[in-house]
Amino acid sequence: MDKKELKKIVGDVRKQNSIFSDKSFLDNLAVPNSIIGRENESKKLVKFLLSYEKGLVVPLVSIYGRSGSGKSTIVQFVCKNLDVNFCYVNLRKAKTVFGCINLILSELGHENLKNAQGMNNAFVILEKLIIQMLDKSGNSLFVLCLDEFDTLFYDKRGKPSDFVYKLVVLVEKLRALKKHMCIITISNKVLSEFNLDDRVISRIGTSEIYFDSYSQSDVLKIIRNRAKKSFLEKIDDDVLQYCANISSEEHGDARRAIDLLRTSGEIAGIENKKISKKHIDEAVSQLQKNQITTIISGGSYHFRLACAALSRLTYVNDEGWHSTSELFKQYQKIVSSETRQISYRRFSEMLVELVNSGIAVSKTESKGRHGYGSQFKLTVDPDLIGHSCFTDWWTSVVESKKKKDDALRSVKALKSMSFGKRHSRFGNLYRNLGL
Repeated sequence: MDKKELKKIVGDVRKQNSIFSDKSFLDNLAVPNSIIGRENESKKLVKFLLSYEKGLVVPLVSIYGRSGSGKSTIVQFVCKNLDVNFCYVNLRKAKTVFGCINLILSELGHENLKNAQGMNNAFVILEKLIIQMLDKSGNSLFVLCLDEFDTLFYDKRGKPSDFVYKLVVLVEKLRALKKHMCIITISNKVLSEFNLDDRVISRIGTSEIYFDSYSQSDVLKIIRNRAKKSFLEKIDDDVLQYCANISSEEHGDARRAIDLLRTSGEIAGIENKKISKKHIDEAVSQLQKNQITTIISGGSYHFRLACAALSRLTYVNDEGWHSTSELFKQYQKIVSSETRQISYRRFSEMLVELVNSGIAVSKTESKGRHGYGSQFKLTVDPDLIGHSCFTDWWTSVVESKKKKDDALRSVKALKSMSFGKRHSRFGNLYRNLGL
């Protein structure tokens, strides 16, 4: 790249951003100054936290619900506007349980510890840091928010349940010193789905707040508010309505709506046009490709196989929902013979990862006397998933599907023929099918 090419890139980016007045209002990571909706959830959280004023705060509050339902935003907004000390940590950045405690210490200004220094030593340091923070501020409550809480349980060797137990014990120690601490966990799953020891469950109680999906009208209110602050010109309301509708097709995801609005604005800026529904459609395609490429490229071989199994069943059978057992059988068919297969349980956990990443959605259905089972459905084009996982393999899947469809069309055509013509063409059809 030379200076001339760089100058062109700079010009393109400036043109892309020319449509915006303040792009920061379309930042999903920033906590807004005001919140639209979620009054009931905020009230429940405040009620849990402010109970410290009467001498007792619940040790742990579980926040759960679908992605994009406002969980992280509400927790940070409430805690930042209460008279408490607050530490927010996204555990997705950690790969181990010890990495989680290091993230917490780092957020509190302490240098990372080495594994050899031990978990117990890390908790001694954490206790000192919390006491120092409370003494310095004069506050009585410290709130530790653990976002992406399910990440903790990916580390089977690190004893995640024991880690949570140590946190709860820390809450009890601080209480003896007339100081209060509350742990807030944020996840897509309810707390009971995690493999926690009985000693932990008996201490934390059942303080939970469920975040239902945003309604279509809530999503529309949110992006109307953001659009008003972000763009130089007013966006037509039917365009915003279209954006909200797309974001609410599977479930109300405000984060996705804001991303769509920003990306469509960038596309419209390059064309030097006002945002239209066409730009929203182009943004959907662009974001989907970017997201899928990022997720799948960062996934393990078996994760990609789980994606491939779901995409193949969806594409070949023209069906939406598939059970865990169906998908596992498909996984067993396409996994390399030279690779050791993962267990059924680990495969089911991998399907949950697909849901958490936004590639799929799930639902629980009754099987009568056989109990309940999970069903999974792709949220994106199976062709996009297949190509992103294994390009050559997916090409063969597409060709096989085409041959099958052609054969079915031929059979239908034969049925509509007279007996004589049908008889003469059966031989050719069977030979083409390899029968």
